[in-house]
Amino acid sequence: MNYLMVVVALFFLNAVIFLFMLMKYFTNKQILPTLILSLAFLSGLIYLVETIVIIHKPINGSTLIQTKSNDLSIFYIFRQLSFICLTSLALFCYGKDNILDNNKKKTGILLLALIPFLVFPLLAHNLSSYNADYSLYVVDYCPDNHTATWGINYTKILVCLWAFLLFFIIMRTRLASELWPLIALLCLASLCCNLLLLTLDEYNYTIWYISRGIEVSSKLFVVSFLIYNIFQELQLSSKLAVHDVLTNIYNRRYFFNSVESLLSRPVVKDFCVMLVDINQFKRINAQWGHRVGDKVLVSIVDIIQQSIRPDDILARLEGEVFGLLFTELNSAQAKIIAERMRKNVELLTGFSNRYDVPEQMTISIGTVFSTGDTRNISLVMTEADKALREAKSEGGNKVIIHHI
Repeated sequence: MNYLMVVVALFFLNAVIFLFMLMKYFTNKQILPTLILSLAFLSGLIYLVETIVIIHKPINGSTLIQTKSNDLSIFYIFRQLSFICLTSLALFCYGKDNILDNNKKKTGILLLALIPFLVFPLLAHNLSSYNADYSLYVVDYCPDNHTATWGINYTKILVCLWAFLLFFIIMRTRLASELWPLIALLCLASLCCNLLLLTLDEYNYTIWYISRGIEVSSKLFVVSFLIYNIFQELQLSSKLAVHDVLTNIYNRRYFFNSVESLLSRPVVKDFCVMLVDINQFKRINAQWGHRVGDKVLVSIVDIIQQSIRPDDILARLEGEVFGLLFTELNSAQAKIIAERMRKNVELLTGFSNRYDVPEQMTISIGTVFSTGDTRNISLVMTEADKALREAKSEGGNKVIIHHI
């Protein structure tokens, strides 16, 4: 019963890892090794089903004990062989874009993967007691003390295969991606399991369960990491949905949603919307290139963030235009903040500045202040845009405030 619980646990862990790998492949179908690795875990499910069926068979006499032990050993060995072969194939495809771009090669690789995925399980099934003509004997049963002697040569072969696979994974991938370190961990765990089994001169339950415990623990860790990784990706996806990639501040979508959310409140207190434009930015791009232009954008964003309060909303609306949303402040405070931003940009981008921008920069700020009487976002943004255009028409490096 205890061994059955271990096998069932391995079945569900393999199933979960297979589903994670498959979903990862569907999110990016260019990652062929991920699909092959998913087949490695799926093939394990086939052997584990066979193992569960054998465990449920009733035992009547020493012959059936030997047969049962032998069948379990066969499926254990072939489960590892399938995983090793499929992982080796995935490792072969790793980093080879020419395979991914060639449909014939890709199809050939997938057909080759069917050998350890389907042929090996069929072979294992026929080498077990299901087919008396082609039986493979891995263990010998001793009726005197009712023990089964493990075929140590098979374990030595597995130890060598796992050791070589682990070595080639490290050498080939340098454990650079998030996936291959997990596969390397499973290889290391399997290597340790089989090294433990080398000490089996008889069916020692303690060593067997320790080895199974190592396998379960390693796969449980992999599942935990994959779940954690998914949450990280969801978090990153949520962040990218509302953040500008270059400057790491909020984007246009988040800014307008925030203004609309503010205006939809039952009670709207004093608020201020500012539009900031970097003067002569197009000339900077043309003269110094987009790389320097990006540096200017990031630098000015950093200066503005230092000039405002932590809860104020700063967003990149388009190009060199930024939007800011302030709440719980009066018109005089809004004027002070706007002037502080303007002066800081002019001062901190001057000669020998720490941001290493090629020349002194200035900004124009169009500000609209409201006491909460308006609920029309179009009116708010139109007035802010008018104020900005007025500031630029007067030569730039100015703050213009409109009240609505």
